[in-house]
Amino acid sequence: MMLLLLLINVQLNLENSLVDQQLIKIANSTLLILKQKTWEKVNLVEVLKKAKIKNLKNKISNKHDLLQNIILFFDFKLQKLTNNVEVSNKKDMIFEIMMIRFDILQHYRKEVTNIFNSLKKNPRELIFLLPTFIDSMTLMVKLSKISSKGIKGRIKIKGLLLIYFSSFLVWLDDSTDSLEKTMSHLDSSLEKANNFSKYLYN
Repeated sequence: MMLLLLLINVQLNLENSLVDQQLIKIANSTLLILKQKTWEKVNLVEVLKKAKIKNLKNKISNKHDLLQNIILFFDFKLQKLTNNVEVSNKKDMIFEIMMIRFDILQHYRKEVTNIFNSLKKNPRELIFLLPTFIDSMTLMVKLSKISSKGIKGRIKIKGLLLIYFSSFLVWLDDSTDSLEKTMSHLDSSLEKANNFSKYLYN
């Protein structure tokens, strides 16, 4: 019986790993297509064909899912790149982790800008993506060793998400190679938030 349960668990892990790899391929394929097309012209059939995937067990069934998958793909890359982030004070850590995310976005600047320009025309899409953005910020908070428990934790996440969004708008117009404008805005915003609420980075 124990052996059967072990084999089932191994099989489930293998299946989950396979699905994760497929989702990564789909994210990469979506971003490649976005180099050539606007978001409005991207379609699910084309993405799946480019990724050479036929069956995803309903993980990706529409363009909303494609958007969520791209955000999760950036989360995946962020986790891999933050393994060696030096442990320091919480404000410095959340700054460094957010900047690593902006470095990831910078690698896909044309594609991300393409998506954003489309979403500006349809703000309801942004509302749909809000829970995914909150999950991403929760991850960044966790990686920064900041507590996200309880009501205070939820307030921290939403406050930091607003800072991230405002910094993202600066990033869109930041043509400097080292993202100096984005860094300056993010650092200043995090400092102001710290002065406003001393428990933010606890």
